Amino acid sequence: MNINIADLIPTSLCLFLLILVGFVARKAKIIDADLTKGLSTVVVKVAQPFLIIYSITKLDFSALNLKNGLLVLGFGILSHALTIALAFILFSRIKDIDEKKIYQFAFTFCNCAFIGFPILNSLFGEIGLFYGAFYVISYNLGVWSFGVWLMSRGKAESGVTVRKIFINAGTVPCFIGLALYIVQIPLPDFLMTAMDTMGSLCTPLSLIVTGSLVAALPLREFFLNPKFYGFLAVKLVALPLLLAVILRFTGISALIADIDLAVFLTVMVALPPAAFTTLLATLYDVKPSYSAQLISLGTILSPFTILLVMKVVEFIL
Repeated sequence: MNINIADLIPTSLCLFLLILVGFVARKAKIIDADLTKGLSTVVVKVAQPFLIIYSITKLDFSALNLKNGLLVLGFGILSHALTIALAFILFSRIKDIDEKKIYQFAFTFCNCAFIGFPILNSLFGEIGLFYGAFYVISYNLGVWSFGVWLMSRGKAESGVTVRKIFINAGTVPCFIGLALYIVQIPLPDFLMTAMDTMGSLCTPLSLIVTGSLVAALPLREFFLNPKFYGFLAVKLVALPLLLAVILRFTGISALIADIDLAVFLTVMVALPPAAFTTLLATLYDVKPSYSAQLISLGTILSPFTILLVMKVVEFIL
């Protein structure tokens, strides 16, 4: 597979710059803790739904694309199931229960929309975003079932319900987008433009929030925790490269004509841990500060680790 690394470099540098903007803005007291929390809510509950719906509905209906999207959904579910099993194997010996939860959750779930979509767009264009929306469905099903169960385990009450698994800020936009895509109701240009504009807020706002969170953390503790680097080396480099080697011998690259499916899946696994890790850690009081440090460091390093992984993957796939 010939991966154009040159297309990824500007995207990766842009992602890092947006984190830096958030960091400087927090240090300059332009952003405070309340605004950071508010921006996080806007990203998850306002901008993300528009991003998902627009990514699905902007393409003309194709039965083949729908079939391929469902195939991506299936591989996404399988990918999450395998990483769940691997997370329990790798981190079972961690004595601190809360830290174990954070590592297992962060290992399983990636930032597949806010970081993943710009990368997919650089590699595959609009069709990559279309298939990315199907992968997001598998992510949300996993987060609101296994993820909530994991983080709420041992607390006063479990947060898992059937309603939350299928009806949440991630899955509902996917279902709406799929319905609009299948019935092909023509949407006016102004509505499509509005959804595109709102959806485009996801990545910059989420990365500015990341930078703001980093600015509020004790930097010495943040940068000098060896456990973080060990975890991220496995999560961001070793895991995607191992997956690429496995996929090399499966022959799935050509299953979808529009994209190299093996590269697609490798990219999704190479993404940094999901920001939702910290949201649930805060909700269930699972060392939220520790989670914020790990997730923020992973996000900062990811533009560079993604470039490294994709350069190596170019020789594997």
